Amino acid sequence: MAADPSRDTQTSRRAGVARSPVRHRPFASHLRAILAPALLALVPLFWVVDATYRASIATLGRDQGIFQYVAWALSRGEVDYRDLRDVNGPLTHMIHWSMLVLGGADEHRFRTLDLLFTGVSFALVGACLPGLVRARGPRWVERAAWAAAAWVILSAQYAMYSHWDQAQRESFCDWFLLPAVGLLLLPPATVRAASWRISASGGLAAIACFGKPTFALFAAAMAASLLFDDASTLTRPRRIALFSIGGAIGAALPIAFLLRYGDVGAYVQIVRHDVPAVYRFIWAKSAREIFSDEAAVSATSLAVTASACASAMVAARALPRRALIVALLPICAIAGVLAQQKGFAYHFHPMTAATWLAALVISAALWERFRHHPTAKLAALGASAAIAWQATTALRASPHLKNVWVLALGETAETRASQEYLDRYRSDDFDPWEMRQAAQLMREATLPGDRVQSFGMDPYLLFLAQRRSATPYIYAYDLDATAALAGGYSNTPTKAQTTHIGWVRDTHERDLLGRVGKAAPAAFVFMDHAPLIAWQDAVIAFHACCAESAAFVDAHYRVVGAFGPYRVYLRNDLRALPAGPPLPPPE
Repeated sequence: MAADPSRDTQTSRRAGVARSPVRHRPFASHLRAILAPALLALVPLFWVVDATYRASIATLGRDQGIFQYVAWALSRGEVDYRDLRDVNGPLTHMIHWSMLVLGGADEHRFRTLDLLFTGVSFALVGACLPGLVRARGPRWVERAAWAAAAWVILSAQYAMYSHWDQAQRESFCDWFLLPAVGLLLLPPATVRAASWRISASGGLAAIACFGKPTFALFAAAMAASLLFDDASTLTRPRRIALFSIGGAIGAALPIAFLLRYGDVGAYVQIVRHDVPAVYRFIWAKSAREIFSDEAAVSATSLAVTASACASAMVAARALPRRALIVALLPICAIAGVLAQQKGFAYHFHPMTAATWLAALVISAALWERFRHHPTAKLAALGASAAIAWQATTALRASPHLKNVWVLALGETAETRASQEYLDRYRSDDFDPWEMRQAAQLMREATLPGDRVQSFGMDPYLLFLAQRRSATPYIYAYDLDATAALAGGYSNTPTKAQTTHIGWVRDTHERDLLGRVGKAAPAAFVFMDHAPLIAWQDAVIAFHACCAESAAFVDAHYRVVGAFGPYRVYLRNDLRALPAGPPLPPPE
C-alpha cells in the first residue's frame, strides 16, 4: 500500500511543532531564571569595572606598606612578634607574605591580587544564593548569574573605600567570612555533603579570627544560626561539633604560619598584655564619637535596616531559618566597630559587605518565590532594580571614580613612579614621593646586610630600601607614649595604668639602647609629622621621649640627606656614596 504524502507532511509538521518548544525551552527558561541577577549585574557594571581598574593602579598607603615590610622581613629571617613588634594577628602577615611570593612587591600587582581575591570571595557567596526558597536545586546558570551579581554589587561597595582603606585587615578577613556564610546558606543536602559544608564553614570562620579577634563575633553568630536551622539533615549537636572541628582545622593554617615565622610566646604577650594595657588607649573613641561621622551614620543605618528586613523575612518564613545569619552579620559588624573603639573607615568593611549581602539575599529570595507569578515577579524585579540603582548612584562618591587624574598619570609603571603621580597621594603625614627618595639614599649609602633604625610610622621605607630594622620597634608609639597616655574622650588611662604605660615605654627604650649599643645600625631615619608622636619634628620628639638613645645618635651619626619629612642619619664611620642611577624596585 502506497504511503500518503500529505499524511507524512502532517505528521512531520506535528512532530516539528512538538519538537520546537523542546529546542527553545531551555534557553527561554534560563533567561527567565536569571533576569533578576542580570539586572543587578548589568546596571552598575560599567562603573564597577572602571573603579576596579583605577583601584588596581593606586599606590600603597601606610598600613599596606607596614605589612609589606613585615612580610618581607619575615622572608629574610626575622621572627614575627619577637624581631618585629606588631599588634595585628598572623593572618595579615601571612597574606602579605603570600602576596610577595606571587609578585606583590610591585604595587600594581599587589593591588590586582587584592582585587582578584576579594572579587572571588564576592562571587563565591553569590553562587550560594540560589536555592534559598525553592525545593528544586538551582541550575548552574543561576549560580553563575548570582555569582556575577554578587561580584558587581559587593565590588561597588568595596569601591567606596579609598586606596588607603582597601587591602586592609578587615577586607582580608572578609575573604574567608563571606564564603563561610555562603556555605551555610546552601539548601539542605545529604548528610555527607552537609557535614563537609559545615566543617568548611567553621574552618573559614576560624581563619578570619586570626586577622582580627572581633571576627569571633561572626563565628558565634554562625554557630547560632546552625542551631536555629530547622531544615538541616544533621542533629544540632552534630552541627556544632562539625563546625568546631572545622574551626580547629582552619585555625591550624595561621597557627602553622606563626610557628614557622613567629614567636608564639611574644605573640601571646602582645595580645594578652600589651594590647589591653597600652594600645587600646591609642586613638580611642567612644561610640558617640564614632557614630557622629556622616559616613558612619549612613553605613550603620543601612546595616540596621538590612538586618531588620532580613529578620522580618525569617520570622515570616519568607526566608528559611538558616538565613538568620544574614540578619546577624550587620549587628556583629556594628559590635566589632564598637569593640575596637577607633572607628577607622576600614573597620566598616564587614558592615557594608554584610549590608549589601543582605540586599542580595532578599532579592534572590523574592525572585525565586515570585518569578513564575505574572504580577508579583514585577515587584521582585523592581526590588532588584532598586538595589542596582542604589549601588550605581552611590558610586558617584567613589574616590576612585572621582580621581580622574588616575587614568592619565597611572597609565604605565613609569608614570606611576613619577613625582607628579605620587604627590597626588600625599597627605598631612604621608609623603610617598619623598619616602622613595629617602629609601634610594639608604640603598646607596648602606650595604644590603646593614640595619636601619626608624622613628615614625612608615616602615614601608625600610621595605623600599630593602634594609631590615635594627630593633623590633618599627612604630614610634612603642617609644613615645604620648598617644597612649592621652587616651580618648571616654577611654583615658587611670593613674595606675599611666604608670604602667610609662614602665612599658621605658622598657622598650632600654631594650633599643642595648641593641644599638651592641651593634650600631648603619643609619637612623626620622619621620616628621608622623602620627602618635609628641612633636611634629621627629628629632625633637625622639630627644624628648628617648633622651639616652638620642644622645647616642648625636654622638655617632650625622645627617646625610633630608627629603620632605624624612631625615637620614648615617653612622660617622661610613661615607655616603655618590648618587647613582635609580635603583631597581624591591624584590
